[in-house]
Amino acid sequence: MIGKISESNLQEPYSYTDLLFGNRENYSLEHRFFNSVSLFSALAACFATITNIALRLNIELTIFTFISSIILFSFYFLSRKKKIYKSLVIPYILYSLIVLSVVWFFNAGSDGPVVFVYLVGLVLFVIITEKKIRVIVITFFLLNLVSLFTIEKLYPHLIIPYESDFIRFYDVSITFLFSFILIYFVVSVLVRSYREEKIINTSQRDKLMFQKAQITDSIQYAKSLQTALLTEQLLLDKIIPKHFIYYVPKDIVSGDFYWAKRINNFTIIAAADCTGHGVSGAFMSVIGISLLNEIVRQKEIKKANQALEVLRYELKETLNQTDEDYSHNNGMDIALCVINHDEKIIQYAGANAPLYLLRKNKLIEYKPTRNPIGVTPIEIPFLNNEIEYEDGDMFYLFSDGFADQFGGSEGKKYQSRRFKHLLLDIYKKPLIIQKDLIDLSLKKWMSNKHEQVDDILIFGFKP
Repeated sequence: MIGKISESNLQEPYSYTDLLFGNRENYSLEHRFFNSVSLFSALAACFATITNIALRLNIELTIFTFISSIILFSFYFLSRKKKIYKSLVIPYILYSLIVLSVVWFFNAGSDGPVVFVYLVGLVLFVIITEKKIRVIVITFFLLNLVSLFTIEKLYPHLIIPYESDFIRFYDVSITFLFSFILIYFVVSVLVRSYREEKIINTSQRDKLMFQKAQITDSIQYAKSLQTALLTEQLLLDKIIPKHFIYYVPKDIVSGDFYWAKRINNFTIIAAADCTGHGVSGAFMSVIGISLLNEIVRQKEIKKANQALEVLRYELKETLNQTDEDYSHNNGMDIALCVINHDEKIIQYAGANAPLYLLRKNKLIEYKPTRNPIGVTPIEIPFLNNEIEYEDGDMFYLFSDGFADQFGGSEGKKYQSRRFKHLLLDIYKKPLIIQKDLIDLSLKKWMSNKHEQVDDILIFGFKP
C-alpha cells in the first residue's frame, strides 16, 4: 500500500496550482500560499482597472489601480521566480493597505465596495503571516480601517462619491462577485495543498511505521540472540547456587552483560558495562561474551587480572584498535572474580568497575584499576586482589546504571553513597528479597517521573 501511494503521487499530472504557485518539492506550503495571494491580488487590481474603465470612473483611480496591478504582479514575480517570500510579506501587506486606503477615498469610502475588499484582505493576510506577527498585522489592519472611518466622518469632502446609483450598484456587484471568485480560488488552493500534505504525511507516516516495525522486529530478534549468549539461569544455578541478578536494559537490547563459567574447582564471574546502550552497546556485549568464552576455553587463566589483560588485548585486536587512535572509544568496564572453592579465596580485578563486599554490617569496597577494556592513552596493568571469604559474606558486581539514575524530589542521581546504604540495609535478607527490594527502591526513586537513563545490572552472590 505504501508503494502504491508513493507511485500515485509521482504519476499525478502537473496541475494548474503547481504551474501558478509552484510545486511542493521547490516551495514550502506557506510560500505557495503567498504566491497565490499575491497573484490573485494583482488580478484583482487588474480587474478593478477594467471595471473602472467600463464604468467610466475617475481617471485618477483607473491609473492608480493599473499601476498597483503592475506592482502587485512584481511581488508575485519575485516570489515565484526568485523563490523568496518571507522578506516580501511585510512590504506586500503595507503596500496593499496603502492601495486600499487610496481606493477608499477615490471610490466612495464606506458606501463603496472597499469595506468588503478590506475583509477579504484581512483573511488573506491572516493566511500568509506567521504566528509571531499575525496579531500585529491584524491589529494594524483594524487600526487602519478605524482611521479611515474616522477621517471620512471628520472630513467627508475628501471622499469622491459615485456619479449615480446605477454605477454604484454595478461597481459593488462586480467587486462582490470578483471577491467571491478570489476567495474561492484561494480556498481551493488551500484545500488542495492541505490534501496533498495530508496524503504525503500519511504516506510518510505509513513508511515510518513500517520501518519502525521492521527495526523493532530486528532488535527483538537481536535480543533473543543476546539472551541466548548470556549464561542461562539453570546453568547459573549450578555454577553459583546462591546469587541473584537484577538486569534492566534501558532499551530492548543492552550494553550491560553478566557471565559465569565453572572450570574444575574454579568459578569465574563477570559483570560488564559496554560503551553505549541499545544496539551499539549490545554489539559490544556480544563481542565481550564471545571473547570471554574464547579466553577461558583456550587459555589457562588462573588470575583475575590475567583474564582482563588478555581480554583487553583480544578486544583491541578484534576491533583493530591501535594505541594511537582514541577517536573511537569503544570498549567496556568490567568486574571479574575468580572463586577458588578449595582455598576459599576470591580473586578480583576490575576495569573501572568495583567490587563490594558486605561483611558484619560493614561495606568493603575493592577499587578497580582506572582503565577500561579497550584502547586508552595510558595503559595501566590491572591489579589483582585476593580476598579470603567467610560464611555470610555477600558480594556485589554492578554497572553504573543504578547509581546514575535520576530521580527523587530534586531530580538528582541516586549516587553510590545511597546505593551503599541500600546494600547495607538488605544484604542479610534472602537473595530473592534483596532483588525485590532493589527493584522497589529504584521504582520509588524514579516515581514515574524520570525515564531510565542507562542499562542497569547488579550481580549479587555468595561464594
